[in-house]
Amino acid sequence: MTYEVTLAADEVARYRRDGFLVPDCRLNTDVVGRMRDAVDELIRIYPDMPTEGLVSPHIRYAGTMRPDIHDRFLEFCRLPALLDVTEQLIGPDIILWGSRVFSKAARSGRATPWHQDGEYWPIRPLATVTAWIAIDPATTGNGCLRLVAGSHRKRRLMRHVSLTGQGAALDKEIAEGEFDEADVVTVPLEPGQMVLFDVYTAHGAAANRSGSRRAGFAIRYMPGTSLYDRAMTVGSGQDDVQTDLAQRALFLLRGQDRTGQNDFDIGHDGMVVAVG
Repeated sequence: MTYEVTLAADEVARYRRDGFLVPDCRLNTDVVGRMRDAVDELIRIYPDMPTEGLVSPHIRYAGTMRPDIHDRFLEFCRLPALLDVTEQLIGPDIILWGSRVFSKAARSGRATPWHQDGEYWPIRPLATVTAWIAIDPATTGNGCLRLVAGSHRKRRLMRHVSLTGQGAALDKEIAEGEFDEADVVTVPLEPGQMVLFDVYTAHGAAANRSGSRRAGFAIRYMPGTSLYDRAMTVGSGQDDVQTDLAQRALFLLRGQDRTGQNDFDIGHDGMVVAVG
């Protein structure tokens, strides 16, 4: 990467205020091109999976026939520029615990209902910054992200209701009346741009009715002061690349596990994982 990776003080302040930020920095065209190639190949490898949510492609898990493609996604998650920005928001102890490809196909990509990610995640205390990176142009026409400014401030999960059986990209949505529509911000992105957002920030996206695909790669980083609690019963019952949260592999990328309780062996299936 060839750009300045330090967030300005006013950018950090905006992230704290709004619960999200589109930083001035972006990934260069070479990195974006490699991400696009990896996403295209991942979709070919798993043709039966819904492309709106290919979960944790950075994990080389049991039974995979293409460990190289998963290793490529892990390389993206470990980019120093992304870790530098993340460190400014959650501190020097950084644990990679998840990632997800969101690819809404042209004219058929499903809507993502309003939700808070913490509704699905076994992390206590809830603390994660997500880096959602645009691989294709994300526009109002093809279903770019929409976020609710300030929805993170109370540090609580809003009431969610079930969408099971309704064909949505997720199986829960925030109940009506839980947030003010006036606070919704639409976030179009160019390839290489990213939006960083908090675990409590409400967000969603419209269906893709355009003639262009909208693909993005989301990376989930939590601070070493939080515990990934494998005994918690949360998550989604939908089909993904890897949905078993109890067996999810964790990667300590920087600093220390301050809880002393996070397990960095489960889920690696014999992988040798170096600490960055």
